[in-house]
Amino acid sequence: MNLNFLFQESFDRFPDGIVICNTKAQILLANKKAEELFGYSPGELVSKNIEILIPDSFKSHHAVYFEKYALNPVSRNMSSRNFLKGLRKDGDEFYVSVAINSIKDDELYLIATIRDISDFIDLNIQLEKVHAQLKEALKISNLGNWENNLVGGTLFWSEEVFEIFDIDPKEWKPSYQSFIELVHPDDRQLLVESYTNSLKNNIPYNIVHRYITPGGELKYLRERGQNHYDDKGKPIKSVGTVQDVTLFQNQKILLKEYIKKVELKNQELEEYTYVAAHDLQDPVSNIRGLIEVAIDVIQNNDSKSTDVIKYLELVKKSGERLTKLISGLMETARLGKGNSFTEVDTKKTVSEVLQDLRLKITSNNANIDFSNLPVVQGNEFELRLLFQNLISNAIKYRKKDTTPIIKIDCHDSGHEWLFSVEDNGLGIEAKHKDTLFKMFRRLHGSDEIEGTGIGLAQCKKIVSLHKGEIWFESNFGEGTIFYFTLNKQQSW
Repeated sequence: MNLNFLFQESFDRFPDGIVICNTKAQILLANKKAEELFGYSPGELVSKNIEILIPDSFKSHHAVYFEKYALNPVSRNMSSRNFLKGLRKDGDEFYVSVAINSIKDDELYLIATIRDISDFIDLNIQLEKVHAQLKEALKISNLGNWENNLVGGTLFWSEEVFEIFDIDPKEWKPSYQSFIELVHPDDRQLLVESYTNSLKNNIPYNIVHRYITPGGELKYLRERGQNHYDDKGKPIKSVGTVQDVTLFQNQKILLKEYIKKVELKNQELEEYTYVAAHDLQDPVSNIRGLIEVAIDVIQNNDSKSTDVIKYLELVKKSGERLTKLISGLMETARLGKGNSFTEVDTKKTVSEVLQDLRLKITSNNANIDFSNLPVVQGNEFELRLLFQNLISNAIKYRKKDTTPIIKIDCHDSGHEWLFSVEDNGLGIEAKHKDTLFKMFRRLHGSDEIEGTGIGLAQCKKIVSLHKGEIWFESNFGEGTIFYFTLNKQQSW
C-alpha cells in the first residue's frame, strides 16, 4: 500500500479546506478544497502569506490572534458563532468556520481547517429576522406563549408573558399553582374548572380572566391552550398563549353601557308614546267635553251663569293638569343633556332642598333628619331634583294623623355610595314594584293625592345617568325606604 499516495488523496479529497503554514504565516500546503473555496489555481497559494485569505477588516485582529496562538498552540474546534469571513481571490467575502491545530517537528506548523458556512449564516440571519419580526408582532398584539408540562410539573413562560404580567423573571418562578394564585380571586375557580374540563374532554382551553399587576393595574387576559396526550390518552402537556385584551374588554364594557343607554332611550320613547296616547289625551278630552257642555248651556240658555263658571273652572283645572304633565315630560327629557359633572356636597344640596320645601314641610309638621352625607361626583342640578322628588313624595304620601318622619342617610360601599331615604308613610304594595318608576304610573287617583307620576321616573333617569341603581323596600301601611347608588367613577 502506497501510504504517501493515500495521504495525498485523502488530503486533497477532504470536504473542508486545509491550509498549513509556518509561524511566519507563510502558506506551505493547501488542499484542493481550500484552493476552490478561495478561488485559486492549484499550487497558487503556496508561499503566500495567510493574510491573503483574510478581509482587510479582519487583518489587524488576525495578526494579534496569530501571534498569540503561535506562542500557545492549543487545539481549537470549529464554531459558527464568531461570524468570521474569508476573502476570495476575486475580492468576494464569505462566512467561514475555522478549526486550528498544530504539528511540531523541527519547527512548529499550524493547520487551519476551513469550512464555508455562508448558507448556514444566511439562513441563521433570516431566522433571526423572522424571530425579531415575530417577537415584534407578539409585542404589538400583547401576546405571549406558555407550556405546562404535566409530567415534569413545570411551567414555561416566554419573555412576553412576563411582560404582560409585569413580573420580573428573576424574582418569580412559573408553576401552575403560582400562576393560579396570580389570577383574580373571583376568577380562579372558573379558570381551574375550564382548564380541568379541557384536559378531561380533550377540547381547546379558552378563557378570559382578570389580573391585578404589582402596580395595582387591572388587566383582562385571554388564555388559550391545546393539550397533548400519550398513546394511552393521558395528558402530558398543554401549550398555549396569553394575550392582554384589556383594551378590547374595556371597549366591550363601554359598548354594553352604550347599548344600555340606547335601550333606556328606547324605553323612554315608548313611555313618551304611551303618555301621548293616554295620559295627555285625558285632560285634552275633558277640556273638549266641558267646553262643548258650556257652549250648549249658553246656546240653550237653560241654566244660570254659575253653571257655566263651574264648567269653566273644571276646564281650567284640566288645563293646569295638562300644563304640569307637559312641563314634567319636557323636564325629564332634558335630563342628562349638556350638564357637566362636578363635586357635589350632598349635605348642602339636601339643606337647600329643605329650604325650597319649607312651606310643605312646615304645613305637614314633617320631621326630617339627615347625616353622613358625602361629597360626590355628579350633576348638581340633577342630584338636587333627585332629593327633591324623594323628599316631596315622602311628605305627600304620609299617613293621616301621623307626623311624617323622614331619615336620609348614606354609606360608603367601596366603588359607590349607597343612599337611603326612609319614611313612615303609606307604604307601597309589592304588586307595584315593576311599574313604580315608569312615566306617569301613579298609584293613587288625582282626586286622592295630587301628582303627575313623573317624580320617580325622573329619579330613575338621574340615578342611571350617574351609573347607579334605584330600588325600594316597603311594608304596606308601615312606610318605605328608597335606596339608590351613585358610582364614584363618573365622567367629567
